[in-house]
Amino acid sequence: MPHLQKPPVYRVVFVQAVMTVIIAAILLPAGHVAAYSALLGGMICVVPNIWMVRQTFRYTGARAAKEIINSFYKGGAGKFLLTIAAFILVFTQVKPLNTPVLFGMFMLGQAVYWVAPFLLKVRRPQQRVALR
Repeated sequence: MPHLQKPPVYRVVFVQAVMTVIIAAILLPAGHVAAYSALLGGMICVVPNIWMVRQTFRYTGARAAKEIINSFYKGGAGKFLLTIAAFILVFTQVKPLNTPVLFGMFMLGQAVYWVAPFLLKVRRPQQRVALR
């Protein structure tokens, strides 16, 4: 039985997390408020994505088709709710906050999904064609 590899979306979340830490470190000389605002904005993107990935790719195989579809719905709903809860927590508990940096980092984290195929260069397995 062939071993199924983890989908490349795990690497996308890793790239989001690394990018968040790097940009927060770059912003540190601009002030600690900008740096932790960037870190929080990135984490508001990363943490719900980890939830989504873990929920969505929990099941594999054709026999688990119904569970796979249900896990996509649960993962998406959980990601949405976690994102809302994270924004509420940050806006109510963190003062001072650099709101443009927070939203900018959140949006940059979301944009990673657009450029991920180019960054990760995901290769599809080649199918062999039998010549007769």
